[in-house]
Amino acid sequence: MRHGPIRPLHIVALALGVGLCAALVPGTVLASSHAQRGPVPLTAPKPYVVAIDPGHGGYDPGAISPYNGLEEKNVTLSVGLDLRQLLAAEGVKVVMSRTKDVFVSIPQAEAVADNNHANLFVSLWVNDWSTTSLEGVTVFTPHSFDVPFANSIDAGLGHSIAAFGMGNRGVQPLPQLWVHAPMPTVTIESGFMSNQKDSVLLAEPAFREALAQGINNGILAFAPQIAKLRTQELAYQVAQAKARAAQELAAIRARQGAGLVEWVLVLLIVAILFFLAIYQDTLGRGLRWSFAQGRARAPTLARRGGLAFLRSLTPAPREPRARRVRPSSTPTGRRLPRTTRPGSPPPAWRRPGPGTRPQRVAEMVHPDDGHRRRRGRGSVYDDLSL
Repeated sequence: MRHGPIRPLHIVALALGVGLCAALVPGTVLASSHAQRGPVPLTAPKPYVVAIDPGHGGYDPGAISPYNGLEEKNVTLSVGLDLRQLLAAEGVKVVMSRTKDVFVSIPQAEAVADNNHANLFVSLWVNDWSTTSLEGVTVFTPHSFDVPFANSIDAGLGHSIAAFGMGNRGVQPLPQLWVHAPMPTVTIESGFMSNQKDSVLLAEPAFREALAQGINNGILAFAPQIAKLRTQELAYQVAQAKARAAQELAAIRARQGAGLVEWVLVLLIVAILFFLAIYQDTLGRGLRWSFAQGRARAPTLARRGGLAFLRSLTPAPREPRARRVRPSSTPTGRRLPRTTRPGSPPPAWRRPGPGTRPQRVAEMVHPDDGHRRRRGRGSVYDDLSL
């Protein structure tokens, strides 16, 4: 085949094709590696659970102040919601028996704490008495093992309400208390509705927030593991944020890599077409030669195929079997040689052919006369000729 000279465009096309092939492989590998990268498996720390039970509610208003008409159910719910907000900021999981003005019985509140596997139980109430002289906050405990928890709550409340002038009645054990949860439990009586000073303080949102802050400080002092769990929770959240960011970045890079692969494939096809367009004379000759060969051989192939198809449809006739001649059918009863059997072709030396002549056997066996003379008589083959 005749080869044309190498042109600059040929070199450009070849370089473009090789460059695109070289860029295709690393792009695909990078895209697949980023796409396969997943988030780091992390386990969130088990949270610390505190159950809060705001007393009364719904049709049960609890104690009512004779000075300003303040109802106990509203005070306990306000303090409970403030306490929940403070504890949640420390990473504590808070479960409440009620978050609105509905009635919840003591057994129902204890079931909420037990079903959520609470670590601590805080029951909020407001005291009331027949005399107006009693005042201050009291922390009750139903069991002796609750005393450390009650002392911590009492210390926290004492510091938070000291600025408001409310008295602190300390921790008092009360075995016949109506709250008997299985976890460390305290019942907080936040002042007296029967006392005018306490009723005025309980009506102020700032004082109720101070009560919640004191209880929160007491819980944190009693359970230092809350701070450790908070640190672990923050580390977990940071790790989760990094994992999500890495996953999003990997997804973006995977999409970019997929787009790069598509563009490389398109450019590679364009380079191939460009290369073939430059060698259109060689390509054209090859296509014309292939077409001419196919057109020249098509009739023969079609005829052979047609004959083979017809032969497959028409069964071949069976040839009659040659009758075998028995040796006993010869006149003399002797078996003839294989070459002289009836129907057998003559031997090769008897077949006539161009340029042959009859020869004597003597010429083939002993063509010289000297040999016959040495024997002393003529050969028996002298008169035989082929």
